[in-house]
Amino acid sequence: GNVLLKAPRRFGKSSVMYNLYERPRDGFIVVFQDTEGINDPADFITTLLSSIRQHESIGDRFKKAIKDIVKSAASWLEEVEIAEFRLKLKEHIKDKWQEKGEELLRVVGKLDVKIVFIVDELPVLIQRITENHKKRVVKDFLHWFRQLRQIPEVGNVRWVAGGSIGIEHVLKQVGAGTKTINDFEIIKIGAFSEDDARAYMRALLKNEGHLLRISGEVIDRVLELVGAPVPYFIQIVLKESIHEMRRQGKKTLSKDMVERAYRHGALGPASRTYFEHYFSRLSEYYDERKESIAKRLILEVAKKGEVKKKELFKLFKMQSGGKLRDEVFSYLMTDIENDFYVTYDPENDTYRFSTNILKDWWLRYYDLVED
Repeated sequence: GNVLLKAPRRFGKSSVMYNLYERPRDGFIVVFQDTEGINDPADFITTLLSSIRQHESIGDRFKKAIKDIVKSAASWLEEVEIAEFRLKLKEHIKDKWQEKGEELLRVVGKLDVKIVFIVDELPVLIQRITENHKKRVVKDFLHWFRQLRQIPEVGNVRWVAGGSIGIEHVLKQVGAGTKTINDFEIIKIGAFSEDDARAYMRALLKNEGHLLRISGEVIDRVLELVGAPVPYFIQIVLKESIHEMRRQGKKTLSKDMVERAYRHGALGPASRTYFEHYFSRLSEYYDERKESIAKRLILEVAKKGEVKKKELFKLFKMQSGGKLRDEVFSYLMTDIENDFYVTYDPENDTYRFSTNILKDWWLRYYDLVED
C-alpha cells in the first residue's frame, strides 16, 4: 500500500526516505520528489514525469509512451533538456491538468517495473498550492491525487509521502478533511529506544569525538538532559560536548563538560537556530490571536512540567476572552501534540513537554510570552 511518514522536523524522516531512494529493493525504481518550489498541480505532475524520464533503465520506454499521447512531443522530446521538458509538458496539461495529468501518469502503469514515488513534505506542498490558488483548486488536487492512487491500471506504483508539520491541520485549513489521505498507512517516526540511543551515542562519540573510553555516567547525563532520545537533539548535545572537551584541552568527556555544553552550547544564543522553527512555525499555522494563545498554552506546560487538561482549557478561555469556540481548544492541543511540543497522558488527563531540551529552550527564550 501507500505510506505516510509522520514526524516533526529533524526526526530522521528524510533520512528514511533517502535510504529508500539510494538503496531500492531489486525490481523497484524509486523516484524522489522534492516539493521545493512547487506551487501548482501541473508543476507537481510534470516534475514527477521529468524524474521518470531521467531514469536510465526506463527513460527510453517512457519517452516512447509519452509520444503516443502527446503527439507534438515527437518533434522535441529527444532534444530538450529536463527543464525545458517540464515547461513544454506543463504547457500541454495546464488547462486540463486533472484529465491530462491522469492520462500521462497512466503511462507509468504500462511500464514493466515497480515504481515508488517519494513525495517529501506533502503538507508544505499543499500549503504552497494554497498560497497560489483558490481553495477549490487545492481540494480538487487532493481528491484527484487520492483517486490517482486508487487506479488499478497504475497498480505497479506505490507512494511514500512525508510530513513534518501537522497535515491534519493543513487539510482542515483548506476544507479538504482527512478523507483525502485515508488510504495511506500512517507510520510515525518517534524517538529512539533507550538501548538504541545509548548505542547511537557511543558510536557518535567514537566516530566524531575519537573517544576510546566513554563512561556510562556521561551517557546517562545526556539522556537526562535531552529527555526523549530524539536523534537530532542527541546530536546537538554531543556536538557541543565534544567542542567543550576540546576547548578545555581534554581527551576524556565528563559529566561537568556535558552539563556546561548543554547550558552554554546547546541552549546558548549561537545555537538558537537549532530550535527556532518550533516557535516560528506557529505563525505559519494560525492568525495572530490563535498563535498567541497556542504559545501561551505551550509556555504553561513548560513552566509547570505537567498540567491538567482542564487547567489548560481554563487558560484558553481566559486568553481568548470567551470569543473562540470551545472546539478550537481541542484543535489547538491536537496540533501542538502532533508537532511534538507536548504529549498527552490519557490516564491522568495531563499534558507535559515531549523533551526536556525543547522545554528548557522554550523557557530560556520565550518565558516572556504575555500572560
